[in-house]
Amino acid sequence: MSRNPLSVSGNRSPSLRWVGRLAGMCIALAAAAPASASASEADAPARLVFSPYAMKTQKHGTIAAEEAFLEVPRRHREPDGPRIRLRVVRLPATGGDGRTAPVVYLAGGPGGSGFGTALGPRWPVFDRVRREADVLLLDQRGTDFSEMPPECPHAHRFDDTRPLQRDAALAALRDTAASCIAQWREAGVDLDAYTTAESADDIEDLRRAMGLPRISLWGMSYGTHLALATLRRHGPGLERVVLMGTEGPDDTIKLPLTADALLAELAVVAREQGFDDLQGAVRRVLEAVRRQPVEAGSPMHGGRKVVIGEYDAKIAIANALGRRSTQRMLPLLLREAEAGDYALLAGFVLMMRESLGTFRAMPLAMDIASGQSPQHRALAEAQARDSLFGDALNFPFPELADGLGLIDLGESFRGPLRSDVPVLFISGTLDGRTPPANARALLPGFSQGRQLLVRGASHDNELWLGNADIAANIAGFLAGRPLAVEALDVPLPTFVTRKADL
Repeated sequence: MSRNPLSVSGNRSPSLRWVGRLAGMCIALAAAAPASASASEADAPARLVFSPYAMKTQKHGTIAAEEAFLEVPRRHREPDGPRIRLRVVRLPATGGDGRTAPVVYLAGGPGGSGFGTALGPRWPVFDRVRREADVLLLDQRGTDFSEMPPECPHAHRFDDTRPLQRDAALAALRDTAASCIAQWREAGVDLDAYTTAESADDIEDLRRAMGLPRISLWGMSYGTHLALATLRRHGPGLERVVLMGTEGPDDTIKLPLTADALLAELAVVAREQGFDDLQGAVRRVLEAVRRQPVEAGSPMHGGRKVVIGEYDAKIAIANALGRRSTQRMLPLLLREAEAGDYALLAGFVLMMRESLGTFRAMPLAMDIASGQSPQHRALAEAQARDSLFGDALNFPFPELADGLGLIDLGESFRGPLRSDVPVLFISGTLDGRTPPANARALLPGFSQGRQLLVRGASHDNELWLGNADIAANIAGFLAGRPLAVEALDVPLPTFVTRKADL
């Protein structure tokens, strides 16, 4: 899934949360219809009132901001029913001509925090954009300060003394997810309220509560999926849209051969840095642990040991390919494993297993609701038969969702999109989570669509910070200026060559 918590912006499926942690250590037709399309001004949400707020960033000081809370229907088709309280932090514009529409930032995941993203290393890009317009940091329903459902007390702990077996692991994870769903429902959580369609209607309510004729959207990863749903449902209220790492309406499940293609590209870079035959190394390591699973201790886990099997290695390597911080470690990990030292791979595997075994309500419900078309699922299954990693890139989806009883938004939600709203697609050539092909497939439907290719960027911070002109182009596009360039370069990954450098 493109939604895996890979960074402060989030990135979603359970199988991918471990990647971000490793980096830190070193619709049905009715549901598709715009809920408020015919709403009158008399039906508009209460006017949003902001209060001063001191936003303390991690490394860029305290920013004078404003905070407000927006109440939205838990289900927009039931406007008089229960409500959800959403948090919005406004970064007032520090420049511009006052005519540029306010920009709503949509974090990835699902489950990432818009507010949290701006606190970290990506702050300079937010600072550049607010030179043109107000920036609104929205915590989507079910995230951070916007009424996050309770944690699930159920988790699956894999047996460290046994290699992970795909079918047994899938059954165990489905049982765990079913137990979590039952627990949430008993606690009164309306899981069917956590869909991208409902979140898109929240954004429209935000626009109306602020009395704005139009807003612009700026999304990363899953945030682009939400932005596109908002464009489909509430296009007249949008001025411009920026999509970084595009996840289209039918891209929740990734195409497995994406990982193989990225491995081939990284092999070229690795060869120039003394790591020959990266693809062959992956094949040899996978074959070795298929023939004989190995036990290894992870220094990152205090020497904790785990037995690594082929499917363990497939999940760990396929998912680590998508992000710069883990891409950099892979060649050394493989070289060490071929020499009989599986310690680095053990660390990857243990974090992957720990992440797989836990679920959060909002990301689980959102992913299942977005789903996939029969055609996309069939294509993913066909590609899995040809991929070096099989179906590990998406595991445990899409099968995990089968039979859990959560809502699916249907084909009208996932169908083709057409729009005259200006949209900027920003893609990294080394992004294994939301590859440039996703944006290319959508572009024909956008009469004012533009693409900015960032050569050398993955699904990580360099897609934001690797070249100062990235932020300048985002800000300029949102202000209505023509795109200055169609491609930019960022430095290629520098691979770790010694454990001491980790």
